[in-house]
Amino acid sequence: MNDFHQFGIRLRSFLDKPHKVLLVCAFVFIVSLFLNGALWRVWGLRRDRVTIQEQITAAQKQATFLDVQIKQAKDPVFIERQARDKLDLVGENDLIFVFPE
Repeated sequence: MNDFHQFGIRLRSFLDKPHKVLLVCAFVFIVSLFLNGALWRVWGLRRDRVTIQEQITAAQKQATFLDVQIKQAKDPVFIERQARDKLDLVGENDLIFVFPE
């Protein structure tokens, strides 16, 4: 019982010094952040934010490029040019020369 009484007296004298209590609380808070991994998760989220921002920028550039291609695909002149180049088609008034081998 005497030991418990001595512990109470020491605890009371410790609690009467607010700067020491603040330091202990700050220490416990920092240790708890490391132990439960919250600090590491926050650091990882910041790193992921940069990666996601880069991906968003790349996707926006790709979307702009695809918009330009869609506008081109709606143009009849572009469609005709693609048919001639890729499918070897000819127009109505084109002359075709066939050379024997």
